[in-house]
Amino acid sequence: MKPRVAIISLTCDEGCEFAILDLGAKFLELAKHLEVKNFRLIEEEKHAKDERYDIAFLEGSVITKENLAKLKFVRERSKVLITLGNCADMGGIHQIKNWGDKNKIAKCVYKHPKSIDNPEIKRIDEIVKVDFAIPGCPINANDFVRVVNNLLAGKMLRHPERPVCFECQTRGYECLLQKGEVCFGPITSGGCEAVCLKSKQACWGCRGLLNQTEGQKESVKNFMTFLNKNYKKIEIEHPVEFFGIKKEIKKVYEKN
Repeated sequence: MKPRVAIISLTCDEGCEFAILDLGAKFLELAKHLEVKNFRLIEEEKHAKDERYDIAFLEGSVITKENLAKLKFVRERSKVLITLGNCADMGGIHQIKNWGDKNKIAKCVYKHPKSIDNPEIKRIDEIVKVDFAIPGCPINANDFVRVVNNLLAGKMLRHPERPVCFECQTRGYECLLQKGEVCFGPITSGGCEAVCLKSKQACWGCRGLLNQTEGQKESVKNFMTFLNKNYKKIEIEHPVEFFGIKKEIKKVYEKN
């Protein structure tokens, strides 16, 4: 039997789902091996309340009470839950408010802020069990294809253990660190094909840190020590807060 699959979003711009649709014929070929039961961008059918899935792909952050209820509903009814993209994996741009006074920010944005849900933004795996994460903003759609094919073949799911710098330099792109720009390519998990560096945009860590072995933790510490010695705090804070890599860095490095 074909696995029953759902591709569901919480609060987000649905960019990861559009990345999947941009696969075009490759997605349609992949879909032949799946029973896609819930994917709002390709159909608007109402789904049975007791519908269950073998695999659920989830994009977005928990911003509202409705988001939280939906997340728990999907988790309870899915054998495997896989997050799609930075919003689900690290909190996305929504988590920027975690680093400031979120109540003050709400007052600047809303006329009646007390009526607005304003939670601390968390990673999805801090709320429910997540079986695997496909990182990125948006995801590399080829990651999605690889993960689905591995699931169908019963293979273990893994991401390449190499930094963005590897993909940048093997493609011959200009090193922005050597130009004096803050770039987190040395400590960020690869797989994005260095798409930002291709456009001369520094890596801001949307795919999160490399798997944290002791050696990699030491690399993070050394890299952050280098940045703090050579750059102003505001030059470092802006990129690390944008996608949420700051929270991961704080686990292995703390600068007083």
